[in-house]
Amino acid sequence: EMKISVAMATYNGEKYIVEQLDSIRKQSRPVDEVIIFDDCSNDSTVQIVEEFIQNNNLSESWKIRVNEKNQGYANNFYNVLRATTGEYIFLCDQDDIWVEDRVEKMLEVMEAHADIMLLGSEFEPFYVTDDAPTIGKNVLKKFVNDKSLEKITLDKQSIFIGSEGCTMCVRRSFLDNAGTYWFDSWAHDEFLWKLALAYNGCYIYHATTLLRRMHSNNVSKRKMHSVEKRIRFLEQLKRSHEKMLECMKELNSEKELLNLVEKNAKNVELRVALLKEKKWWNCFLLLVYLPYYEYKKSYLVELKMALLK
Repeated sequence: EMKISVAMATYNGEKYIVEQLDSIRKQSRPVDEVIIFDDCSNDSTVQIVEEFIQNNNLSESWKIRVNEKNQGYANNFYNVLRATTGEYIFLCDQDDIWVEDRVEKMLEVMEAHADIMLLGSEFEPFYVTDDAPTIGKNVLKKFVNDKSLEKITLDKQSIFIGSEGCTMCVRRSFLDNAGTYWFDSWAHDEFLWKLALAYNGCYIYHATTLLRRMHSNNVSKRKMHSVEKRIRFLEQLKRSHEKMLECMKELNSEKELLNLVEKNAKNVELRVALLKEKKWWNCFLLLVYLPYYEYKKSYLVELKMALLK
């Protein structure tokens, strides 16, 4: 019997966490362990989780650990993933609600297709505060909820993460192999997405497996309006392209795919130099690299930033 783990990173989640924990507990296919790492919450998250574990007699298989110091979202999530022991690991946010057969259905798909390294799914957003960020129309229009399975192959668009981390399930063997390439503060879901593409095992299951709660504190939806934040983001992006490339070279990936990732890395390198060192001529060079932007409008946004700085 294979073992199924849930990895959850928490931080100041007292408001909604019980609903999430309950939706995991009530899965039609029970999970074998839930590992929770709390990143020094200053509300009652930890106490609520401990009480939930105790009241439901789950202390054999559900564990919560509090970090000694705040590690930040990305590191905390990566560390909790590493601490799980199951053959399949479900990633879990602190404020969503799982559909009751999420584990059962996603496992069926993964068991039937041994080449799936990462399986993302669809979700249904629901809004609980007026200032909650909205999920883009471009994301929602890809949702068909027809239970089909789509393989994602590496191209100009798919190199940018196309699935929310909270929907993902990964294979342990893949996580262990991919771990070699992770670097400090690399967002866990982007890391898994890119490496799954490198391993040619990235899939989306087109079914709604969770309700995604949108509220004012959603971590992953913040915009980067300051130049410093933008530079930091781009430096991380460049590094992630380089790590992906390193992995693909080890795997002897096709030349045209290596070339694609190299061009993405070059695009970001030119953008960083434009913003950081005022290399104006880069705006002409970057016209050649326009196909390697996630959003074309970033070209104009960053040009304006460089002018105003």
